Amino acid sequence: MKPHKISLATAILLNLNIMIGSGILIGPGRMAAIAGSSSYLAWLVVAMLFLPIVLCTVQLSRMFPGAGGFYLYAKEGLNRTAGFVSGWLYVVGYTFALVVEFMALRQTLTVTFGDNWLTMHPHIFDALLIGLTTVLNLMTMKTLGRMLNALTITKIIPLIMGILVLPFVFKPSSLAVNSGELTALPYALPMAIFGYFGFEYCTSISHYIENSEKNAPRAILFGFLITALIYTLFNFSVLNIMGVNNLAEFGAPAFGDFVAWPIASMSVILKFLISIASILAIFAGANGMMNANSILLHSMAQEKLFYFSPMLAQLSKRGRPWVATLLQGIVAYILVSTITNLDYAFSLCNLGIFSAFILPFVSLFVIQNRRSVSIMQRIITVIALIIVTGLAIYSFYNFGDTMQQRLMGAVPLFAALFFGGLLLQKEY
Repeated sequence: MKPHKISLATAILLNLNIMIGSGILIGPGRMAAIAGSSSYLAWLVVAMLFLPIVLCTVQLSRMFPGAGGFYLYAKEGLNRTAGFVSGWLYVVGYTFALVVEFMALRQTLTVTFGDNWLTMHPHIFDALLIGLTTVLNLMTMKTLGRMLNALTITKIIPLIMGILVLPFVFKPSSLAVNSGELTALPYALPMAIFGYFGFEYCTSISHYIENSEKNAPRAILFGFLITALIYTLFNFSVLNIMGVNNLAEFGAPAFGDFVAWPIASMSVILKFLISIASILAIFAGANGMMNANSILLHSMAQEKLFYFSPMLAQLSKRGRPWVATLLQGIVAYILVSTITNLDYAFSLCNLGIFSAFILPFVSLFVIQNRRSVSIMQRIITVIALIIVTGLAIYSFYNFGDTMQQRLMGAVPLFAALFFGGLLLQKEY
């Protein structure tokens, strides 16, 4: 069945949906407590850190616009096994990211609406939430895209409102940053890193995008740059609105209380919008992650990588990879019922995702050498490879203070890789 195609605008919004989550509402307060007036610069610093990674991903998506994403990128320059490892790591990393999203959503609903029967019975809550996410991901790509785009627009409304008041609240003194704050800035960077996860979303769905050879790379780059702009301006705006101390104490969602709105009810309306945006940000992000994972699993199954590839490669009447989607839902439920520590799930997610970038970038460097591309392009690839490797090592070290703690912490990821090796069909 010919897949439904989506436009460039829809693809960009889908990319924004994955990146713009609750982190931009939670991060500014925590970052202000660490780096004071310089905290908004963390978004720019991380964006610059990610830029070589983004540029290399854009180049790979332009070279290989078909289905397969990270599997295809590593396979083309290296071999089938390297492609499998990269694709499998990507799926595993974002499966742990799904766990983070579902756990965060349960916590957000509890904070927003208080304890209720559902949040007090997490297994039932998780089953209903994951079930709903799975059902939504069985819709056609166009229908899912429209739904996620509507959620994306809804959840960025409070951010846009915060940015629009900047000209009226701007204080020149907010640009003054002392040396102590700049010295503390690196400690605020980890909170900004998660905000850019998912920039590569369109690599998994590129074959669903109209004129994918041109539009998939554009969606990745434009989505990333728009997100970086929104993050930086919103954080800078709330610093001007609230001041460092109030932002650190009350958090960014409280910025509406510090603005003299022309309409008295605006503060109440904004509070409601921010509460809804926080919930939608996580829910929409979870849907996007499940969609990307299911499509990549299906693409790998079409390459006959798994012993059960014929089953996994099945499409529904709507053209959706229904077996891969159901499998994602089941695995996500098992993991969210097993892992209880949000920070631990976050570390597993980081390690898996950053590791998934390594082999595609090695592959890109090999291809560049074959094609005798410019020295600058190869330098950017080497820089990107160093960055993702460094971030993967950094994520590994976050598991504990000793090597034993780190190795034990990474066991679920090692187990997933071992299990993936068992599933890999050696010949086809």
